[in-house]
Amino acid sequence: MSVPVFDLNSAILSSIGLTLTQVLVLLIFGAYQQRSLIMHWVRGLLVFGLGLAVYFISVTSFVRGRHSAYIAASVTIISLGISLFVNGIRLLRGYRVYRYRSLVVVTSLLAGNAIMLNMYSPERWVLLFNLTALMWVFAHGTRSLIGHGKDFIAHVYWLCCSLFASITLMLAVLWLKLALSEASALQTFSQWSTHAYMMLAIMLIISSVTSLLLLVMHVRAQAGLQAIATMDGLTGVLNRRGLQEAATRMQSVSQRLRLPMGMLMVDLDYFKKVNDVYGHLVGDVVLKSCAGIIRAALRGGDVIGRYGGEEFCILMPNTGEHEAMILAERIRRIIEETPVNVAGVESMSNETQAIKCTVSVGSVSSETVGYALEGLFSAADQNLYKAKTNGRNRIISNVDALQAKPMEEGKPAKRHASLIALKTRV
Repeated sequence: MSVPVFDLNSAILSSIGLTLTQVLVLLIFGAYQQRSLIMHWVRGLLVFGLGLAVYFISVTSFVRGRHSAYIAASVTIISLGISLFVNGIRLLRGYRVYRYRSLVVVTSLLAGNAIMLNMYSPERWVLLFNLTALMWVFAHGTRSLIGHGKDFIAHVYWLCCSLFASITLMLAVLWLKLALSEASALQTFSQWSTHAYMMLAIMLIISSVTSLLLLVMHVRAQAGLQAIATMDGLTGVLNRRGLQEAATRMQSVSQRLRLPMGMLMVDLDYFKKVNDVYGHLVGDVVLKSCAGIIRAALRGGDVIGRYGGEEFCILMPNTGEHEAMILAERIRRIIEETPVNVAGVESMSNETQAIKCTVSVGSVSSETVGYALEGLFSAADQNLYKAKTNGRNRIISNVDALQAKPMEEGKPAKRHASLIALKTRV
């Protein structure tokens, strides 16, 4: 079976057309999100297409003695375009963008080509020099696309990295072929059949990488929207919807592994009075500060969400009644001992620098009410109500019910020393 022979001129024109199509797609995509990042790719592809046009001139309008100059000019422009494209990749990855590297690459190519062409260096050295620079540019892009982690986006980055590495490998093979070829073969360098195949392969790879990077941007945008939908904009913790989803996941795992699941309902005492006396701006500062204090006091794996108004809910995996009450006391004590700094709020006078806050906490665990989420939320809310009606700044839990279980079964009850301290505090 004979291998199909591609015409180089047709391959270059097809590549230029595909490049312009990608630019159009990127401009449409950039109209909706991350325009500054998209414009790096647009500029890079436009410059890349310009380099292809110059290369097309070099193979169609061949002028004796000028062939090396045309190729040097086209490689310089193509290297600049790929460098700009890689800058967009680094911007997407969150890496530092070294804008001067593109100028260094172009300056080095211009200076090197000018010196060699003016010194009438052999065409082989001119071509090898330009191929080396082009390989470095694609190798830099390969390095910028290395994936980190094991999630979907990391695998996409690894795929893009492999595609860019394949371009570098193809250029390295061409470099070796050029270095080992006879001098007579260099006279027909522009007519080598490998050029057409490489041109098509490179354009397909760049198109694939562009499409995959747009997919990454789309996945990130969807994840961002999901995060916005489940996060409370004021305090930065989960909102009611996100809290419910987290509770469902935690309940499923805890029940399957037969591990206790704890829940705390934390309510700021006299928060309405704070809003009435100091204003809603100060109330927002108090909410954000208390949410941050609670979040800092939690353990790894614990989840906090804003249940509503000034009320927060804390989900705790592998946590029984005793441990839940101990954590609740830690939160209550830290908030009581940490005044909220309100200096600088417009509605505050210079005399008031900080506001002292307290919280009431309802504590519950699946050990006493089971794994059903409705039961956990209801029991924690009832204990919170009892804490507020009994004077606030205190904790109510189901520890007594847990202690009563062994007694009903005829087993001796063990009382935790820290629980005695908690009950006698108030």
